Amino acid sequence: MNEPAEIPLPDALREDLYEADALPEVAVLFDPAPEVLEAYALEPSVGVIAVVRGGAVGRRAALELGALEAISEDLEEEEARLRLRIAIERWISRLELEQDREHLAAQTSTLERNLRLAARLQRSFLPVSLPTLDAVQFSTAFLPQEFVSGDSYEIRRLDRRYVAIYTLDAVGHGVRAALLTVLLRAHFEPLGRDGAPRDPAEVLADLNQALLDAHLEDSPTAAFCYGLLDTERGSMRLANAGHPPPLALLPDGRREYLGGSGLLLGVDAIPYSSDEVQLDPGTRVFFFTDGADVGYDEGFAAQLELHRDLELEDQVGGALGAVITLDDEGRPEDDITVVALSYVGATAPADAGARED
Repeated sequence: MNEPAEIPLPDALREDLYEADALPEVAVLFDPAPEVLEAYALEPSVGVIAVVRGGAVGRRAALELGALEAISEDLEEEEARLRLRIAIERWISRLELEQDREHLAAQTSTLERNLRLAARLQRSFLPVSLPTLDAVQFSTAFLPQEFVSGDSYEIRRLDRRYVAIYTLDAVGHGVRAALLTVLLRAHFEPLGRDGAPRDPAEVLADLNQALLDAHLEDSPTAAFCYGLLDTERGSMRLANAGHPPPLALLPDGRREYLGGSGLLLGVDAIPYSSDEVQLDPGTRVFFFTDGADVGYDEGFAAQLELHRDLELEDQVGGALGAVITLDDEGRPEDDITVVALSYVGATAPADAGARED
């Protein structure tokens, strides 16, 4: 700080100015030229305290050129010191706020990148392609509310005869719910040690116990509907844990919900039951999470009926388009998953030992 002798200052104010000039965020300038003040105004990390002549006129000119505060010899000592202290405190607070904003922006950017990666990883768990069978055709829809979803689904051909189908809806949204879907997918075991398909009720009981044994914070729960499709007999065994029951559109134009429903996974160690349903050729079955049935008013079911003459994929898309609302970023109000199948007719029995993974 270069202090010209012709600008007299009280000793206490001079000491305050020296202390201020020692701060890395502040520069104290005596009689600065306009171009110097303009140059400092372009430096975002340093604020200028200008000590000027000319009383109020000189102070105003310095402030207009970007000084944080201007001090002149006509100010009372206490007023000048107060102005100086307030200007420095505000300036440092502003810099700290800007740093916090930059840090938060960087954290947000990192979080968004991580969430996008998590979303890609979660989608990698979903079927890459749907089974191609003579007896049945499949279609799916998967619409997360956020980057990652509390919904998941599976269509897995267990052998030449059986296909495992489920939809899963972890209670909640975001990362926590998505991690729960990963846990349940990891514990989903549709085959027994002998390689034969297990009863869906047994599979759900094991999933329920796995969730209880995890002892997760806040005791999360999930809805899970599992169907074991027998393509030779044209039948399906269903077990349901708090999930909307699958909807069947029958060839004669009627619709009905299939099977019963038990307690959500993760609530209590209870047994589950299975229901077996026979599928007539021409039947379409829709597994769907509750995000597709807005308000639980069967609007989705009604729209599926209205679109029943379309191909399966178009039927699902048309029904969802009629009942869900998307925000400006194209996201639904809730996670939505639909797994649809159209049963054509039973296949010829395969060799007893034939299996296809």
